[in-house]
Amino acid sequence: MSAPVHSTFSSPADVERVFGVLTSPEWVGTRAERFSDDSELVQREEREDGGVLLTVSRRLPDGVPGFLQRFLPHDGRVVETFDWGPARPDGTRHGEWRADIAGAPARLGGAMRLDPTEVGSAYTIEGDVTVKVPLIGGRAESYIAEMVGKLAAKEADLLRDTLGL
Repeated sequence: MSAPVHSTFSSPADVERVFGVLTSPEWVGTRAERFSDDSELVQREEREDGGVLLTVSRRLPDGVPGFLQRFLPHDGRVVETFDWGPARPDGTRHGEWRADIAGAPARLGGAMRLDPTEVGSAYTIEGDVTVKVPLIGGRAESYIAEMVGKLAAKEADLLRDTLGL
């Protein structure tokens, strides 16, 4: 079983402008400052085809329910990977995301894309959360998927502010 993750953010900025912000080294610091989550850039690799790999370490949010705490790493950190492909002929950008929580019996990840629209662009994140723990797995999946959705909404607000919209 798993819980779905879905978030879409529309912007008057074009695909390449949004992509530029999301993959910039400064974005990690901007996130760290806004969310006070100690985000740190682990790796940033620009590929020859125009794709970008971004790996970020950040502190998990406070307030994790007790039934989940024993499954979380002692350092309370998660490593997020955002692997964007090159621009496509139709003007879109596609990529994959995942969040790795060391030692936790959870899998989080999915697809992301930037699509041109008549008035700018749409940034969509989709995926799923799977927690392999008997009895509480479904409850944990729902909680984590909800938290990922809330984080995506906060990041959309930050993206809007960063783009000056």
